[in-house]
Amino acid sequence: MGKLLRVAVGVNAAALVVAIALARGEAMSAFLSAAALIEPVLLATLLAWCVLRRAALPLRPALQRLLAWLVPAALTAAALELFGQFGHAARAEEVAGYFVLAFAAGAAVQHYLELRERAFSPAVTEAKLQALQSRIRPHFFFNALNAALAVVRVDPPRAERMLESIAELLRAVMGDVRKLVPLAQELDLCRRYVEIEQTRLGERLKVDWQIGALHPRARVPQLLLQPLIENAVRYGAERVAGECEITVRVRQHGTNLEVFVANPIAREPVQREGNQIGLANIRARLALIYDLEARLETRVRRERFELTLTLPVEAKV
Repeated sequence: MGKLLRVAVGVNAAALVVAIALARGEAMSAFLSAAALIEPVLLATLLAWCVLRRAALPLRPALQRLLAWLVPAALTAAALELFGQFGHAARAEEVAGYFVLAFAAGAAVQHYLELRERAFSPAVTEAKLQALQSRIRPHFFFNALNAALAVVRVDPPRAERMLESIAELLRAVMGDVRKLVPLAQELDLCRRYVEIEQTRLGERLKVDWQIGALHPRARVPQLLLQPLIENAVRYGAERVAGECEITVRVRQHGTNLEVFVANPIAREPVQREGNQIGLANIRARLALIYDLEARLETRVRRERFELTLTLPVEAKV
């Protein structure tokens, strides 16, 4: 959807610029008249490209590009011919002009999509995700290990559970960042993380889990939800004196997953800045994985920092 939106906005913006350059005083009228032709041709072109994306794979790259350029031009000529059936017969010069413009527009859009595909190729995307993943608080593991050492003599079973949880977190951090895992597994990883932090921070850290009905085979990218809770702990429990209650609410609405996390905020000005810096990593990962199909919204209300994450969730066996 992000690609479709960018292409639609770009084509219409270019049409508006051309209308302003040619019509000047009647630019808006000229643009609206052209839009009656542009919009159906644009939609039909995008649909045709989706169909041809796999059908044209056996062809050489040069022929693939030429075919992609000819699609909007042919559809434009067909649309003008169709309009001619309703009493507006287009002249040969007009058809040729629109054909050339559509051909050039198709070449420009195809070239843009090709460059974007190279920029977000699997290798490049994975490298960017790995770089972002490596920023997940390395010193957290040192704190967790120190907490485990502190209780190993007093409560060996508890220390053993902590080390198992740390091992699971390490396995997730070292794993494939693009791997889809069951949502239940990701939530279990979040609970393990909270258990580790509760051992380190004591009884003042409390988490209110509100988990709604979820699809049993719902899957999300690995280690996507845990950083949200880590952000709440880092800028909530670690900086707020006394008891700190973090709310974690997970709901599924159709094919969309909504995650809500709220934590009390400290009164120091650095608190809000810190939250934003911590969330920059999460926003970058969402942009690489979901483009425009995921949203991350934050706000401060009643001395609590609230975060709402909405993303499409897959349900594969």
